Amino acid sequence: MNFKSKGKKYRHILIFVIFTILAGILYSIIYSQIHLIIRNYDINSKDYSEDSKRDSPICLVALSDLHGRMIGKDQSSLVSKIKEQNPDLIVFLGDMIDKVEEPDCNALIVLTKKLCRIAPVYWVEGNHEPGLDIASTEFPKDQLLLYDRMKDDMAAAGAVLLSKNYKTISIEGRKVNLCGIRTHYYWGEKEAVILNNFKKLPGIHILLCHYPESVIWYKPFEGGGLDLALCGHTHGGLIRVPFKGGLYAPEWGWWPMYDLGAFPIYDDTGWHEYGGKDDTEPMGTMIISSGLDGEHGVPRVNNPAEITVVHIY
Repeated sequence: MNFKSKGKKYRHILIFVIFTILAGILYSIIYSQIHLIIRNYDINSKDYSEDSKRDSPICLVALSDLHGRMIGKDQSSLVSKIKEQNPDLIVFLGDMIDKVEEPDCNALIVLTKKLCRIAPVYWVEGNHEPGLDIASTEFPKDQLLLYDRMKDDMAAAGAVLLSKNYKTISIEGRKVNLCGIRTHYYWGEKEAVILNNFKKLPGIHILLCHYPESVIWYKPFEGGGLDLALCGHTHGGLIRVPFKGGLYAPEWGWWPMYDLGAFPIYDDTGWHEYGGKDDTEPMGTMIISSGLDGEHGVPRVNNPAEITVVHIY
């Protein structure tokens, strides 16, 4: 037996396998950077019935974690995809800027102006926006002034900021209540009062909260009344491993349980448990968008940018 030739053959096979893996990773990075997918969800509200299923559902488009990115010239690629969905409502779930700088703010303002011509736009802040619950000492004064101008420009375009408050709108004769909670590490008495009053309103109830871990920690679904929580922040785990899921997400760590998708929330749902044991009934649904960009220079792998579309029956 010629061990030398056999060893050479195995080296060639190993080199081929390594090359194939690296080529696959490179392709996945490029694919994730240039492709924009639509991820659809169907949600039954509290007033759902089989009869209402035959009617047209409310179409909500959710965007998260844009991080000041331009997708197409003047956001044309992103806007055209959203317009195709014929949404009744558009929401931003935070981190739509990456830094409080002119390019990031301008990218968001351009997007906001165009989307406000398609449907009503509501938004909540994430950890990259210097909201009132982040100490102003974390941001230079000029950045805070620029952010205030950005908010004024968004309001002038028609976008409504939900910062620890709620609004009710009517869509096709149905009442839709939207509540935005921005605070991350601590929900106090104020947040509890806001949510309790919010859930007493007639109609459909949707919570906008950048952080999915807050939904798990503070259990806004408890006591009933909430139909849906929409979140971002995880970037879908950024790097998605086939058959396994997201590799890492902020706060959740490695191999996060909650990276992207729809998660029924039960009274026994927790940090390490999806819940639903002992025939518990779902209280509502949390949907996590994988967002539109990477973070801290880490590329998205096997994880294309996402427009989240929710049909509410």
